[in-house]
Amino acid sequence: MATVRNPAGYRPDIDGMRALAVMLVVLNHAGLGFAGGFVGVDVFFVLSGFLITGIVLRELAAGTFSLANFYERRARRIVPAFAVVAVATLAAGWALLLPSDFMGLGASAFSSALGFSNLLFWSESGYFDVAATEKPLLHTWSLGVEEQFYLVLPVLLIVLARPRLRPWLAPALCGLFALSLGASVWTLERHASFTFYLLPTRAWELLAGSLLALWPVWPLRGRWQREALSLTGLGLIVVPALLYDKHTAFPGLAAVPPVLGAVLLIGVGGAGGSLVRTALEWRPVVFVGTLSYSLYLVHWPPMAFANYLSIAPMGSATRVGLVVASFALAVGSWWLVETPFRHRQWIRSRGAVFGLAGGALALVLVAGHLVQKKAGYPKRLDETARQMLASQAIDARWWKLDLGVEDLPGGLVPVAPGAGDNRILVWGDSHAKAVLPAIEAVCRRRGLGCLAALHSGVPPVAGYARRTGDMGAEELAEYGNRVLDAAMDQQVQRVVLAGFWEAYGSQDSDGLRRALLATTDRLQAAGTQVSFVKDVPRFYRNPGRAVLWLQNGYGRLALSVSETEYATQNAFQHRVLPELEARGVEVIDPLPALKQIGGGDHYPAMDGRGLLYHDRDHLSVHGARAVEGVFEGLGERRVAGR
Repeated sequence: MATVRNPAGYRPDIDGMRALAVMLVVLNHAGLGFAGGFVGVDVFFVLSGFLITGIVLRELAAGTFSLANFYERRARRIVPAFAVVAVATLAAGWALLLPSDFMGLGASAFSSALGFSNLLFWSESGYFDVAATEKPLLHTWSLGVEEQFYLVLPVLLIVLARPRLRPWLAPALCGLFALSLGASVWTLERHASFTFYLLPTRAWELLAGSLLALWPVWPLRGRWQREALSLTGLGLIVVPALLYDKHTAFPGLAAVPPVLGAVLLIGVGGAGGSLVRTALEWRPVVFVGTLSYSLYLVHWPPMAFANYLSIAPMGSATRVGLVVASFALAVGSWWLVETPFRHRQWIRSRGAVFGLAGGALALVLVAGHLVQKKAGYPKRLDETARQMLASQAIDARWWKLDLGVEDLPGGLVPVAPGAGDNRILVWGDSHAKAVLPAIEAVCRRRGLGCLAALHSGVPPVAGYARRTGDMGAEELAEYGNRVLDAAMDQQVQRVVLAGFWEAYGSQDSDGLRRALLATTDRLQAAGTQVSFVKDVPRFYRNPGRAVLWLQNGYGRLALSVSETEYATQNAFQHRVLPELEARGVEVIDPLPALKQIGGGDHYPAMDGRGLLYHDRDHLSVHGARAVEGVFEGLGERRVAGR
C-alpha cells in the first residue's frame, strides 16, 4: 500500500504496523493461516489517512503546502514500482493465460493505471466472474481507493483549513466518517461488492486515520494505560485476522475492530513506550515495514498465476515458496525501483518526475488497451488449442438472464414453444442454465412446451430465507413463492429443479433440506410432477486450462473426478435424495452419461471432440448435449386430472 513517512518525526512503530498489516495480507493470500488476514488492508487505510492528513495539515499551517508537491511525492512513491509490476504481469500473462483471461488482465492493467481498478472489479463481481484468486492485478483495488481519496482529501483540507472555516474541520471530517460508515453498514446486505470495493463505503477507514491526525498526542502518562490499550489494539487486529474468513460479511461493522485497533496502536504508540511498541520497533519488523508497498505490489501476481495454473490444491511447501519468492521480489523492487525514485537518486526535477510517471502509466494503458482490443491475442495458441477452447462455449441467451421478484409470476422465460400446454418449468440457478440446452433440444424434438425461472446463485426452493447470491433473505423467500405461483398460473405439468445444491447446503444444510422438501410437497399437492437433477462433478480449476498443456507440447492432460471425490463434493445431495425418492420425485442423473464418455470409474472433463465444461462446475453446450439423453423422459408421465 502507498504510504508516506511522517515529516514531523519518524516513528519506527508505524513501519512495524505496516509490517503487521502486509504480513497478514500475504499469509492470507498464500493460504498459510489467517483466513481473515484481509483486515491488513484496513490497517493500511487507517495508516494512510493518518499520515497523509497529518502531512497536509502541517504544511498548510506552515504555509508550505502545494498540490504540485503533494502529487509529486505521490508519483515518486506509487508509479515506478506499480508500472514495473504491471508490465511484468502483462508479460507473464502473455505466456500463462488463456485469451479470455488475458483480455481480463488487460482491462485490469488499463483501469489500475488510471486509478479506478476498484470500479472495474466491482463491475465484474458477478456470479460468473473469474475467481478472485486468479486475477493477477486484483490487489490494485485498494490502491484505487487510496488514490481516489488522495484526489479529494487535499482539496477538502485546503478549503476547511482556512481561518474562517477551521472550526468546521473536525465536524466535517466526523460527519463524512459517520456517513461513510453508515453507508458501509446499510449497503453490505444488498450490495456487498459495492461496499467492499468503492470509496464511499471505505472512506470512513481512511477518515479514522484523518481524525486521529487532528489529535495525534494522547495524554497517557501511566505505563499500565499504554500497555493495556496497545495490547487491546493489537488484539482487535489479530483476533479478526484469525476468526474472520471469506464468508464474513465485510466490511460493515466487521471492519470496526481492526480499524479501531489500528487507531489505538497509532495513538498509544505516539504517547510513549509499551511492549507492543517495542515489538513493532524491532529492526527486522521495521525492515519488513519499509518493504510493505513493494511487497504488497509484487506478492499477489505470482500467487494468482500459481492459483490459475494449479490443477489440485497447492501444498504447504509451494505456498511457503511463493511467500519467500515474494520477499525476494519485494527487496529487488524496493532497492532498484522504489527507493531511487522516492529519494531523488535518479530524477530530481518535478517536471521529469511527472513526465516519467506519465510515460510509464501511458505504457501500461496502451499495453492493457491492446490486449483488450485484440481479445487476449488468441493467435498465440495453435489451431488445436483454439478449437478446444471454442468447445467451452455456453448458451448466451440464458447465461446472464436473471429473473427478479418484480418479474413474477407473469415473466417466466420461454424456452420451447410446444404444441399444447406449457408442460415443463425448469427452475434453477446457473447450473440449470448450463443444462438448459439439453432440455431445450429434447423439448423441441418432442414438441413439449418449456418455460424457465432462472437466477444465478439462488436455490430453486420456496421458503428459504437466507441471504444468497445477490438476494437478501426476504427477497429470496418472496422470489421462491412467486415462482411457485407462476407454476400454478401456467398449469405446468412438471417442474424440473436444477441447482448447485452443495453451494447452499454447505452453509445451511437443515434449512435448505426443509425448504426443498416443503417445495416438493407443495408442488405435488397441486398435482405437479417434480424432477430433481443431480449436480455434475466439479473440478478444482477450470478444465480449459488443460489447453495450455496442449499448447506447450505436454499432451492432453487427463482431468477427471473420481466417484469418491464426487460423493465428497455432494454431501447435501446424497443426504436428501432418499427423502425425495420416497416422495415419488423423479431423479434425473447425468452421471452415467458422463462416466460412459470416460469409459472408466471417473468423470472426465473432455471427450474426443472438446471440453465438456465451461468452467470448473458448469457444463458447456458441448457437455450439455453429451448428457441430453438423460432428459428424454420429460413429459412422458402425465399427472391425473390435468
